[in-house]
Amino acid sequence: MATDYYELLGVHPDASAEDIKRAYRRRARDLHPDANPDDPAAESAFKEVALAYEVLRDPDKRRRYDMFGPEGVGGAAADPFGGPSGGLGDIFDAFFGGASPFGGGRTTGRSGPPRGADLETVVRLAFEDAVFGTEAEVSVRTAVACETCEATGARPGTAPERCAECDGTGQVRRVRQSILGQMVSASACTRCGGLGEVISAPCGDCGGEGRQVREKTYTVDI
Repeated sequence: MATDYYELLGVHPDASAEDIKRAYRRRARDLHPDANPDDPAAESAFKEVALAYEVLRDPDKRRRYDMFGPEGVGGAAADPFGGPSGGLGDIFDAFFGGASPFGGGRTTGRSGPPRGADLETVVRLAFEDAVFGTEAEVSVRTAVACETCEATGARPGTAPERCAECDGTGQVRRVRQSILGQMVSASACTRCGGLGEVISAPCGDCGGEGRQVREKTYTVDI
């Protein structure tokens, strides 16, 4: 039986991008190997959830998955932590703005701010305003950079540290012998989540995420 990516994340197939993001964050925290040191299946479950998010966060991949199932996104069916494109670092970069949800610091692979998810709200309008247009103030809850740690996720006065498990590369390489000779495989470092950095003293205000949720008011044209 094929794996249901929506079921893995615990969301409905009609879930919004924001709902999928929140569900991934929750599931990834629960399944992270560091939080389950006595559960050998935790790493495998963690990778499955990351793969589900890798597909569902991308509108094109999600559309193909909805139409054809896992076969429709065969390019994403591989290990989400391997390969030259994608990977856990890309997930965190798009998802947390480069901050690890496990107190793992920030990625350095991309330049410039990532594009945020679309926000939706409900505004009540008079009939003539709906017909001819108007300006309205709307309040939305959105993620903003944590001012306390300046979005690093680390407690003020401290800084992210190089991961000792992968020596800052974000990947762990394993060499094994086969009848064809030596074979080298690489996978995301489970200690730092593939980021190459860890935060031993997370910021108390944002919990190491580097961001906080705030309500902001905007004036928009309707």
